[in-house]
Amino acid sequence: MPLVQRKDDGNMKIFIFILIAVTVYLYFYLIYSFVNKERLVVKSRLIGIARKSKKNHFEEEFNQPFLSRLLKPLADDITKILLRVTPREIINNFEKKIMMAGFPYNFTIKEWTNLIVGIALFLPLMTVVIGVIWSADPLRVVLMIGLEIISGVMMPNFILTKKMQNRKNEILKTLPDVIDLLTVSVEAGLGFDGALSKVVEKAQGQTAREFTMVLQEMKMGKPKKEALKEMSNRVGLTDMTTFIGAIIQADQLGVSIANVLRIQSEQMRQKRRQRAQERAMKAPIKMLIPMVIFIFPTIFTVLLGPVIIKMIDMFMR
Repeated sequence: MPLVQRKDDGNMKIFIFILIAVTVYLYFYLIYSFVNKERLVVKSRLIGIARKSKKNHFEEEFNQPFLSRLLKPLADDITKILLRVTPREIINNFEKKIMMAGFPYNFTIKEWTNLIVGIALFLPLMTVVIGVIWSADPLRVVLMIGLEIISGVMMPNFILTKKMQNRKNEILKTLPDVIDLLTVSVEAGLGFDGALSKVVEKAQGQTAREFTMVLQEMKMGKPKKEALKEMSNRVGLTDMTTFIGAIIQADQLGVSIANVLRIQSEQMRQKRRQRAQERAMKAPIKMLIPMVIFIFPTIFTVLLGPVIIKMIDMFMR
């Protein structure tokens, strides 16, 4: 009888190990599918072109990965319900945050919500199933579920905030150089649109990408004023807003664009110099924290250690 019971316990452990392995695989595969969505789509299209065969809708759906066919429709339905129930102001703020972050990974608000649902809903459900099978402590399961829900809600916001901050820092760093290139191009005889094309051709990074979008919108028929204002809203920087406002005002009043660009370039460089000086003045204060925590105790130990040892020996006699 104990031999049979031991065998059953061994089978149960193997079953639990397989279930945990499958759960971890599905979780990481879900994250991998979200992060590499664009590459997977391109790969799928290349495979379809290589085969040169047209398939109907049923065959295309059937040939998709099992996880995509199983979880994605469910996540889409839950996302639609959440977007319908959530107040419009929260959705607008989230969309603005995605836009100011530069649409990282080419995700829309629907796909970001799918990511939140996948982490904050599906992962806790898997935790409950594993906890029931493993007969885990209910308190630990509840704490784990709470942590998973919090991480599912906070992690996308953290990623967007980090992407948005990095993008703003890059634009702040490269904006004076881009304005210099605009100034040189305009003074060489190019119009503002031609100068933008020259910037897009020569420059790289987020600033050049924004000017590329402005040119594309202008080619599609959108007025220059609206295209520039939308770029200012996407970036969300005071320096960019000031620059765009000066360009629009100069265009409306008929002022020389070259003079405005030269003045804006000098102001941008002065602001960048002031920001560098501010960071330099903050450096000693920031260095004080690691010095107090790591360096001063070591120095005190080296200097006062022998004295303390001698005093202990003196009083012990």
